[in-house]
Amino acid sequence: MNVHCPLPSTHRKATFAQVYSELALHQAVIRAYSKPLFTWRKALGMSHDGRTLYDFARHSLKNIHKLHQQLESGTFQFRPGIALHYNFNGKHRTINLFPWEERIVDLLLYRVLTHYFHGVFEPSCHAYRMGGFGVDQCQRSLNARLRQMRQSSRSIYFVKRDVQNYFPSLDHDQLLAMLAEWVEPDDILFKLLRQRIEFEIKTGDRVATNQCGVAFGTAIACFFANLYLTPLDRRLASVPGLRYYRYADDLLAFSGDRAATAHAEEIIGESFESLRLHSKPKHHRNFYFPAEADCSQVDEHFEPCEKFRHLGLEFRADGGVGLSRDKSRKIQNLFRFAWRRYAHKLGKLRSPKGRARKAIEVAKDVLEHGYRSIAIIDYYLKHVDDEEQLRRLDRWLAEAVLAIAFDNGHKKGNFKKMSFAKLRAMGLPSLRHRRRLLRHGHLESSFFTLRTEKLIEQKRRRLPPGYGQTRVGRFPPELKAVALPETAS
Repeated sequence: MNVHCPLPSTHRKATFAQVYSELALHQAVIRAYSKPLFTWRKALGMSHDGRTLYDFARHSLKNIHKLHQQLESGTFQFRPGIALHYNFNGKHRTINLFPWEERIVDLLLYRVLTHYFHGVFEPSCHAYRMGGFGVDQCQRSLNARLRQMRQSSRSIYFVKRDVQNYFPSLDHDQLLAMLAEWVEPDDILFKLLRQRIEFEIKTGDRVATNQCGVAFGTAIACFFANLYLTPLDRRLASVPGLRYYRYADDLLAFSGDRAATAHAEEIIGESFESLRLHSKPKHHRNFYFPAEADCSQVDEHFEPCEKFRHLGLEFRADGGVGLSRDKSRKIQNLFRFAWRRYAHKLGKLRSPKGRARKAIEVAKDVLEHGYRSIAIIDYYLKHVDDEEQLRRLDRWLAEAVLAIAFDNGHKKGNFKKMSFAKLRAMGLPSLRHRRRLLRHGHLESSFFTLRTEKLIEQKRRRLPPGYGQTRVGRFPPELKAVALPETAS
């Protein structure tokens, strides 16, 4: 059974001429160049051609012009990639790595198609979107809706699903059939997208064509992921009284009407079977928030519960939002790993006060300048409202600093040697205080400013004395390939 995903009558099928422009190509290139400003190792990723992003950037104008000519003439062909296997905290992931020209065109296609079909995707789809969509907007909307529903005396029934091994599971026949309803099948755009679905992987001297799924790690795979579940989004949108949120392959549907939620479960089951997808057993849940805390009603299909996890946050029946135990530990580990990296410097300091100052300096760096740690911590802080939980985290942070200072583990007696007030005076950061700053918008736009200042500071420390007297000298060596004219490279 094929699942159809027709465009609205008011929207035209896409063609390459409608979505492509040389400006869009340059925007994709700039986007690719900007990532190494935050995570420089990304620019060093090499496929089978052995070229980094800096190799491409060394002759930017020439390489971009060549790409533009190939795209306009319809002669561009995607080359094979290589499969890299990773283990992320016990989860196996296969990242498909293509040459940089392919990655730039891939990013171009994702950006222009996501923009062109922005109004076609359902509002319930929050991942890989433009114009204000994203995980923060999804969680804010979900929290507001749950708080509103909890004001009534009715129970709230939930269906939660997560697709097992989603990106590698997308059926090619189904996906191409859906794509043909969104893109002109005889157009060059369809040809390019088909190459991204039936992509090639190089292993040694052998090249094999992928038979199932899309290339995880590529930008266009995100567009395919949204397209593939759009028929399900539309069916659930038609259920009266149902609230539905989807972030990539993470689905949550709920209602105060038990029958509506049960109907949503049937739709999800039928759609998964039709799309040849499977629900991840660990996240396959039917549950409900009882109308009252002491409610004794029994439901054989929906289990009663007081909280559930969604996208890293813990939503509670009383309307509060907190951190689950593993996410609280995740925040603690960001500080632990940072202190571990500086263990050799901390060990050289003789006085407890000196070690405490250095430990606090490292903790502040994690909270104010670490690109990854800021993104993780601020995401949780923006949505969590459990002040007591944050107070305990602040207490743990102070105890951890004292444990480093006195080298005797987490002991309450350490506060007699160095008080909490003294640690605050030395600059000990507070998660509760940072949360208030985020809630009042004081840190909303300062992240990139802080990160840029940190980058400039790092580069200045690495440069030899007298470096930077000329205009050319102002550029760090690894960014010369991007910044300098091609005649100078």
